Amino acid sequence: MVDERVVLWLRRRFALVDAVFAGALIVGCVLCGILVGADADYFVLSVVVLGPLAIRRRWPEVSAAGVAVGAFVQWVLIRDSTGALPADIAVPIAVYTLAAYGRGYSSRIGLVGGLFGAVLGGWSWPQLPMPVLAHVIVGAGLASTVLAAWLGGAWQRARRGELLALAERAELLERTRDQGMRLAVLSERTRIARDIHDILAHSLAVIVAQSDGGRYAAAREPNAAVDALTAIGAHGRRALVETRRAIGVLRADGEPETSPSPGFTDIARLVGDMRAAGLPVELTLDVPRGIADGIGLVVYRIVQEGLTNVVKHAGAGARARVSISRDGDWLSIDIGDDGHPASGPQSPGYGLIGMRERVASHGGDIELRRTPDGHLLTARIPLRIEE
Repeated sequence: MVDERVVLWLRRRFALVDAVFAGALIVGCVLCGILVGADADYFVLSVVVLGPLAIRRRWPEVSAAGVAVGAFVQWVLIRDSTGALPADIAVPIAVYTLAAYGRGYSSRIGLVGGLFGAVLGGWSWPQLPMPVLAHVIVGAGLASTVLAAWLGGAWQRARRGELLALAERAELLERTRDQGMRLAVLSERTRIARDIHDILAHSLAVIVAQSDGGRYAAAREPNAAVDALTAIGAHGRRALVETRRAIGVLRADGEPETSPSPGFTDIARLVGDMRAAGLPVELTLDVPRGIADGIGLVVYRIVQEGLTNVVKHAGAGARARVSISRDGDWLSIDIGDDGHPASGPQSPGYGLIGMRERVASHGGDIELRRTPDGHLLTARIPLRIEE
């Protein structure tokens, strides 16, 4: 809007505005002096008293001091002749400026100085023979003008502080929103990385196991080799579909894939695929009804990653067992094997890190430890039953 642009333009050029304002007051006082035929003292004192207002917001203390000196010189020189001048409007303007733009102590000094000037004015004016009450009334009027100017300046300072606080709050909210968006993006990237790792690690482990078995069986049992190749193709296609779904949110040319995520109902199929790949798996599945879908996906990924680790690390001939059951208000997942991995410490891989992140997001915990018979992966997740 035009008026807002004008205000902003004037606010950025406050020094020019103050100079023009002081010049306009001087011109007005000079014209009044010409109309009434004032003497030279009138014009000189008007310029002396009003001139400091040209720097009132750039250097408020210096401007107020200049106005105070000029007003006091006026009072000393012409208090018994001309008396008050129109230029004396500079006194409340200076008090207002100190309260609005000056330092805290200078604002209080300005108020005291203005009230002192009101006392001097009440003492000297009116110049006609008048009772003491008339001087008190004049002094009180001048003092109320000074006090009103000081209160107006203090209100302006408080309002400016509130606007500054609101601007800082808006900036803080904007930064917080941007940080929240970045955290959301990082969280989504982490989720996608976990899903892709779980999908590819599992599928590639099964494909490698099937290809090794098919290679050994090719010479003696061609039909077994054909079955292995069929399983490899099926796992590859399934991995491709799940990978597309996992990264569907990153597609820029369309909507993300909307096929349902795996859950409890897919665990039996997952175990069957592992058995077909040559890993004996004993499954105990006792899941209560109404568990949230998010927990079902976490449990599926834990079983998937656990069985993948058995294939990768437990060694040939290992057997696995999977048990999922309710333990009070917790869902317990146990994945064990009887394999014998290579000795020596092993650092946790991305799969275990991803499982810990998934379980922690639901308030649970997970532990992987060695046992006399092999390994045991244990996870516990608080139950959230959907009505």
